[in-house]
Amino acid sequence: MSKTIKQAPAREVQRSQINFASYNPRKLSEDARKRLKANLKRIGLAGGIVWNEATGNLVSGHQRLSILDEIQRYDPETGKNDYPIRVEVLNLTEKEEKEQNIFMNSTTAQGEFDSDLLAQMLPDIDIDLAGLDSSDVSILMAESPTFDIADYHQASSQGFASIAPPLTEEERQARKEHVKEVRAQTAGKMEDEYYEGESYVTLSFQSYANKLYFMEMLKQLLPEQRIAPSDRYIKGEPVHELIAG
Repeated sequence: MSKTIKQAPAREVQRSQINFASYNPRKLSEDARKRLKANLKRIGLAGGIVWNEATGNLVSGHQRLSILDEIQRYDPETGKNDYPIRVEVLNLTEKEEKEQNIFMNSTTAQGEFDSDLLAQMLPDIDIDLAGLDSSDVSILMAESPTFDIADYHQASSQGFASIAPPLTEEERQARKEHVKEVRAQTAGKMEDEYYEGESYVTLSFQSYANKLYFMEMLKQLLPEQRIAPSDRYIKGEPVHELIAG
């Protein structure tokens, strides 16, 4: 006998019955928020607002609900412009609530796109309306395995010498001077401004083969980092020191 998976009942409640979870760690950039708001106005709210009746706290859907508040001009302090909203109702302990809050926002738990299948869909969709941007498309192009493996083996047998010609001493010195100048300018800005943001940057290549060549070059130049050609993440500081010379 197969087991039945219980389903959270859907119910319409007043917005004033819902509290934002003060601990919610999910953040959105201003650009992502604009995209979400535009999608809500275009398509409407398609579920996903999960509410813990036991505590009154929202479990999932904080960003969407905050945007709905803007649209409805709801004032959480006074309850003015209260409005009905359909939610999925759970009854959880505080511990379970926090665990589910993280789980429902975790990219690790929710999985990732199959790059090949997503790349095949691009001609049929508007990437902006699908919530993608140019960097997402660049990553898809870089991850799509469209290279000839024979090219990779040939480059490997030649020690990846075809990646880039060696720099002359004059070019090397000019690069060092440029790096020093950029570093000085950056340091000056860091003293005047406070920077907050993501601590990573994404590189994309025109083909998967080019990415493999690049990774093999780093592997040879930075052997202590144990870089593998298939790696998707590497530490930036050693690469920075390598460039700075």
